[in-house]
Amino acid sequence: MKQISVLFSILLLIWGCKNEVEVSPEAPRVQFLVSPQHIYQESKGDTISISVILSKPSTQNEKIDFSFNGSAILGQDYQLITPTPLIIKAGDLKGEIKLKIIKDLVFESGTENVTVTFKTLGSNLQVGTNNSFEFGIYDAKALVGFELATLDIHEANNIKVKVKLEKPINEDVVLYLASSSTNPYYRLHTNHEKVVIAAGSTETFVSVDLLDTRPTTGQNLLLSLKITEIKNDDIMIASGLGSLLIKAIDTNWGLQLFVDWNNNTDIDYEIVDSNGNSSDFGIAKGGFVTVQNLQNDGTYYLKLKVNGNLLDKTTMAIIAKNNTNDIVSVVGNYKFNFLKIEDSMALRIDKQGLNYTIIPRDISIVSPVGIG
Repeated sequence: MKQISVLFSILLLIWGCKNEVEVSPEAPRVQFLVSPQHIYQESKGDTISISVILSKPSTQNEKIDFSFNGSAILGQDYQLITPTPLIIKAGDLKGEIKLKIIKDLVFESGTENVTVTFKTLGSNLQVGTNNSFEFGIYDAKALVGFELATLDIHEANNIKVKVKLEKPINEDVVLYLASSSTNPYYRLHTNHEKVVIAAGSTETFVSVDLLDTRPTTGQNLLLSLKITEIKNDDIMIASGLGSLLIKAIDTNWGLQLFVDWNNNTDIDYEIVDSNGNSSDFGIAKGGFVTVQNLQNDGTYYLKLKVNGNLLDKTTMAIIAKNNTNDIVSVVGNYKFNFLKIEDSMALRIDKQGLNYTIIPRDISIVSPVGIG
C-alpha cells in the first residue's frame, strides 16, 4: 500500500512539471498591431478595428480572449460587434476584433480611456511585446443656442423664448445674454440677462417684452437677442443659433388715438356718433384711446371732459392708427383751452371701411406734424 502511495506521488510530480512548461519557447508570439493611440469622437459612432498578429503561423486553431478596462464601460460607451474569443485559424498570421462607439444622450466631460489586454490564450501561444491596445472616447463640446434664428410674433408682454442644449450634462450651464432694439419698449427682462440650464436638463427660457401701444413700424418692430458668454468649457454656441432676431407684428388695435399732454391730469373721453349716441368711453391717462366699436361707416366724435384742474393751455399730441396696422395720420400737436371745451367735441372721425379721416375741432394747432 505504501509503494502504491509513493508511485502516485511520483506521477503527480511528473504531471505538475509537465503543466508548468505548457508553451514551448518556439511557440508563436501573439501581440497587438499597435498604432499611435486614437481618440474617437462619440457623436460619430466610429467602428474600431483591433488587429492581433502572430510571429509565425500556428499548427492549430488558436483561441484568444480579451479584457477591457478603463473609465469607458463596455456595453455603455462601446460594444463588441464581433464574437469573442477570437479564433485565428491554423496557418494564419492575423485576426481582428471590432468595437463600435455608442452614441448616448448624456454629455461626459473629458476623455474616457479603454485598455484592451489578453485575457486567455491558446495553449500553443505566448505573449509578445505589444500586449495592450489603448484608445480614448470623448464628447465634442455640447452645443447650445436659441431654438430659432428668427421669430415673428405679435406684440405682447412676457414672451418666452426657448434656449436649448444639445444634450444634458452633469453640471449647470450658465448663459449671459444681451438685447438690442431701436424701440425703447422692446427689451429683455433684466432678471433674464443671466439664465441657467440646470444639470441634467436641456432647455431654459428667457422673457422679453414687446408691447408698444404706439403705432410701430420699420426697425422699431425688431428686437435682437444674443448669447454673449457661456460659463462652461464643455459648451459651445451652435452655428447660426447664437442670436435671435424677433420681428414683432404690430398689434391690431382697431383705430387708436394716441394722446400725450404736458401734465399728469387724467382726461375722461367718450366716442359718440353724429346723433350723440355713445360708442365707447373711458379715461385717457396720457396714453391712448382705442376705438374698436365703430362698426358702421359714418361720422363720430371724440369727446373730451375735464377731470380735475387743467392748465388753461395744455398741449396734446394726437396720432391715429387703423386696424390695418398702418398710421392713418399724425394729426399734430394741439393746444387745448380746456376752460372752453369742457364736454366738447375735440376730434371728428369720419369712417369709410378701413379708412379714417381725423379732423380736429375746437382746438388750435401749435406745431402740425406731417403724415410721413
